[in-house]
Amino acid sequence: MKIIKRLGSLLGSMLLGSSLLVSSVHAAAAGGIAAGATAAPSGESAVSPARSWTPEQIDTYAEAAMQRLHIPGLAVGIVQDGKVQYTRGYGSAGPGAGPMTPQTPLAIGSTTKSFTALAIMQLVEEGKVDPEAPVTDYLPSFRLADPSMSAAITVSDLLHQTSGLSTYQGIAFLAKGKGTLMQHIADLADVPQKRPAGTAYEYSNLNYNILGAIVEQVSGLSYEDYIQQRIFAPIGMTHSFSSPERAKTAAAERSDLRPASGHQFLFGWAVPTRAAGHTGTIPSGYLVSTAEDMSKYLIMQTEGGTFEGERLLSADSVAQMRKPAADMRDGSFYGMGWVVTGDTAGHNGTTENTYSEMRIRDGYGIFVLANSVDPLIVGYSGIVPGIDDILHGRMPSQESLPDFVKLYAIADGVAAVVALLFLWSLLSLLRWRKAFRPTGRRITLNFALLFFCNIAFPLLLIRFVSRLAPWDVVVAWAPGLGWGMIALPWLLFLTGGIKLALMVRAMLTAKRPASSSAAGQAA
Repeated sequence: MKIIKRLGSLLGSMLLGSSLLVSSVHAAAAGGIAAGATAAPSGESAVSPARSWTPEQIDTYAEAAMQRLHIPGLAVGIVQDGKVQYTRGYGSAGPGAGPMTPQTPLAIGSTTKSFTALAIMQLVEEGKVDPEAPVTDYLPSFRLADPSMSAAITVSDLLHQTSGLSTYQGIAFLAKGKGTLMQHIADLADVPQKRPAGTAYEYSNLNYNILGAIVEQVSGLSYEDYIQQRIFAPIGMTHSFSSPERAKTAAAERSDLRPASGHQFLFGWAVPTRAAGHTGTIPSGYLVSTAEDMSKYLIMQTEGGTFEGERLLSADSVAQMRKPAADMRDGSFYGMGWVVTGDTAGHNGTTENTYSEMRIRDGYGIFVLANSVDPLIVGYSGIVPGIDDILHGRMPSQESLPDFVKLYAIADGVAAVVALLFLWSLLSLLRWRKAFRPTGRRITLNFALLFFCNIAFPLLLIRFVSRLAPWDVVVAWAPGLGWGMIALPWLLFLTGGIKLALMVRAMLTAKRPASSSAAGQAA
């Protein structure tokens, strides 16, 4: 059950910005080149001379974290005082994709939400959007299952995750994102709200997809074009893309290498995979960026909305985005695409096969980007705090990170035991057919075991997983565990059915000789 609970944490964290909801710091990914700095060669670092820590400390920690967590490729970016202090790539970008570098583009998951919020705030400053206005002012056809309730949702409710839409529904639509953004919004017509808008915080990807649709309708540009033209281009995020499809096209045009690939783990083995289509849900989690470009983004954030003289947003609006707003009930508050915990602001993001996290604290900006996701480890949220410790003169302990080898020794051991027990149960059915004696005590005992092991337990497992997410999402986001949790209940049902049939047959067979004997005595 511990493994199943970890799957639940993974699926909850996709939406909550991954495991940062479980811990108290939600951060996102960033890394880049500072104003006036020269881009580092692939895989190498760009360093500012002013620092109280050494690049070797970052390298040692990052490489040790990769080894402990079995991450194939990792990129790091650190900024301070409007400059890039350090960027570096480690490991492999994937089969045929070369080394992982600060310029390696990957989907950044829910870190995307801060970009969507930034786009909305730009439109607010232009007088085109009122945060307190109902969503229907900008999307007249928008409605949920109860139109009277959904009509009360404001733009601010979406930004602060207080619309009343549920985490579960946000997860469910991870498997329904292949159409256009406006088609996705139309598909929400049957989605219920858990509570009235504005009453409580609950993280849902749907909130930010709706915000993306508002950006489209108000600006007259597609969400992808808006982000590319109004955010990426002005601050020189030249290796970032407003959709995975655009990133794939650019990779084919720019290099003979294969595109960087994410990885998922099957019983401890890292397997390169490609994410499913998400053209309709990009605003909540599928922008593509790099450690280098995200460093530029963090500089803009820490410098009051400006990067190299290019202003994207006023300092007041930037501060408002990171202002505590919705109480997350764990010591943190949700702002606008940022999670605020004490003096720390950040967000993280998880896709099927990539992870990102960014953090701003004490004038520093930190970003990490990994090309893997692990359903047992859930997220790599321990890496950024370790880098933060180094920047503040403390040496982080690797023991604070999950132990990959131990976790998979347990998980694979459990899987092996379950497989052996199931095989044994199948083989025992062959002997059980002849050995079973249908006495009253045995019949009662076997019916009880049949009910609990082959009916109640698989039904409980199906109900538990179904309440976390639809099965297609479970399989896509945790393929090894997902298929196992689909197969196990049905295999138990199957063996239970066979056992029941054999029991009934044995009982009927036992009655026939008795009936024949009684008939002979009567004759």
